[in-house]
Amino acid sequence: MLKRLVLVPLLMLCLLCNAAFTIKLPSAAIPEASIVYDVNGKTVQGLAEQNQVNVNLEEISPYFLNAVIAVEDKRFYKHYGIDYYGLLRAAILNLKARKIVAGGSTITQQTAKTLFLSNERTWNRKVKELYYAFLLEKTYSKDEILTMYCNSIYFGQGAYGVELASRTYLGKKAKDLNLAQAAILAGLPQSPNYYDPYVNPEEAKKRQTLVLQRMVEEGMISASEKATALEEPIKYQRAKFADSDAPYFIAMVRDYLRDKYGDSMVYQGGFKVYTSLDLDMQKAANNAYLEGMKKQNANLQLALVAMDVNNGQIRALVGGRDYNASNYNRAYSKRQPGSTFKPFVYSLAVEWGLTPATMMMCEEKEYKLITGDTYKPTDYGEEPYHWQEFTLHEAIMISDNVVAVALTDRLGVKEAARHAEKFGFNNIKPILSLPLGSNEVSPIDMAAGYSVFANQGVYNPPAYLLKVVDKNGNLLEENQSQQKRVVSPENAYIITNMLAGVLEPGGTGASLKPKAGRPAAGKTGTTDNKNDAWFVGYTPQLCCAVWVGYDKGKAANLYGGSAAGPIWASFIHDASSKLPEEDFAKPAQVELLNICHDTGQVASEYCPRQSSMAFMKNNVPQDICFMHLPNMEWIINETYSKEDGISDRFRRSWWD
Repeated sequence: MLKRLVLVPLLMLCLLCNAAFTIKLPSAAIPEASIVYDVNGKTVQGLAEQNQVNVNLEEISPYFLNAVIAVEDKRFYKHYGIDYYGLLRAAILNLKARKIVAGGSTITQQTAKTLFLSNERTWNRKVKELYYAFLLEKTYSKDEILTMYCNSIYFGQGAYGVELASRTYLGKKAKDLNLAQAAILAGLPQSPNYYDPYVNPEEAKKRQTLVLQRMVEEGMISASEKATALEEPIKYQRAKFADSDAPYFIAMVRDYLRDKYGDSMVYQGGFKVYTSLDLDMQKAANNAYLEGMKKQNANLQLALVAMDVNNGQIRALVGGRDYNASNYNRAYSKRQPGSTFKPFVYSLAVEWGLTPATMMMCEEKEYKLITGDTYKPTDYGEEPYHWQEFTLHEAIMISDNVVAVALTDRLGVKEAARHAEKFGFNNIKPILSLPLGSNEVSPIDMAAGYSVFANQGVYNPPAYLLKVVDKNGNLLEENQSQQKRVVSPENAYIITNMLAGVLEPGGTGASLKPKAGRPAAGKTGTTDNKNDAWFVGYTPQLCCAVWVGYDKGKAANLYGGSAAGPIWASFIHDASSKLPEEDFAKPAQVELLNICHDTGQVASEYCPRQSSMAFMKNNVPQDICFMHLPNMEWIINETYSKEDGISDRFRRSWWD
């Protein structure tokens, strides 16, 4: 009661000295950061104007809470927002100095200043701080005020709030701080730059010692605990994902909301933002790229986009190796996709009646362009041509460029370009090199395009925002999926069957199948001069596109199968761990047959190179391969002779 009697006249004096006061807290009240949730309802991050991550009191180490009370405001739970003993002591010092040299501020006062006032050191600001502290104590509980303080106070290194400070200085969450670490962080708010352990480790140690001593004096720890904490070595490190496990995704959400609703509503309006992100899958993406890129050049970049094939919702997104170093989101950056673009041309071939068993020759061929120039495609490797026929199934398995260009020429470049655009791409140029990735596309568009094959021919636009609700529970917006059929389920399954071959022995991604650990299909891609390395692939539930390269087009000298592929396989394996293992659903009108790669005919048990291929039931091969039957050499020699018009060269071709 005595404290109240002293406090009330003091506040009345403050009011008389400053007529600019309102009788309530500022209209913004306590700024309520919007909260972003993942698809499972888990909190991803709060959207605050400063660089901060808000947490509840239960998510902060008790060591830190005790440390900050001991060093900043030991009577926090006893006063009513203003510690009049400390205030009178500070007032005397300030009057003697004729300027503000001491604050005597409580945790409540510091919270009021952080939330509502500037850092100017004037009598006017100090009086407002006292009054707002008084109103805070009337409006909120002590624990609520302490939570506000812990989430809003500045710790240096651009970190607001103890959670981000803990990740920034110690590479861990605030709830995991031990006594020694908690004392280091609790000492920072008084002078974040001066006590920064990265800059002044000796001063940080002195401040830690003071904090621990205050805790001993308040009976919070014993002298032996203090001694043990002081002897404990502290490793300072920044968490790889200090701000968020999904910084590029969060930035994408934040920028959209700011453009539509404005900064004040996003940062202070208390929106509940429900997104498509799956935190578990995002962590799988982070682990996959960190492991896959750890031996690469520090300037080499990557992008990873994973989406649910059934609805186009983005489950994980990585826009670069380090958001703090570069916030440019490469998931939307357009690059040449290399051979990952071939399946869209093959899909048109299937639509036109060609089958995976259709044979096409890989040989030197020169094409006349409408510009008057000539174009002569070649394959990777020591030899530019294979000089043999391939089934389309095997041609895409081994990523034969010459066959892909010949197929595009056969179908028509305009028709191929228009067909590719059905999969969500824009302005695809009708040129012969189209299947080799001459058009630039983004990883997010590639993931959406490949999802069509996994989703039985149906396209979904990429989606990351599901709904936005204001703090009163009113629905502000909700995503409405706009699906469209691109190709038939049969077409999609046939292409999936062909792309599954890429992961089989002999395919360019054969090494990835064991790592993925479940039925999958995909395609490698490497651009000219090895500037860009790609892998795009999918399971019946998830589609993931991975790009690796340099921002400015510098040659990475990497292949899609060895650089991007392992990241894809690792992600698919870990992200799918909680999903049921399924195979791709085969439409009723599709039939599977074993086909000989050498002839494109139905394989016999003697055919050494064969694959299970998918066909429309009204378009299956009818002829059985007889090339590899036993004694076929004898049969041909007995049946035909040179006089019959069968040359030695022709006969040899069947058994060589």
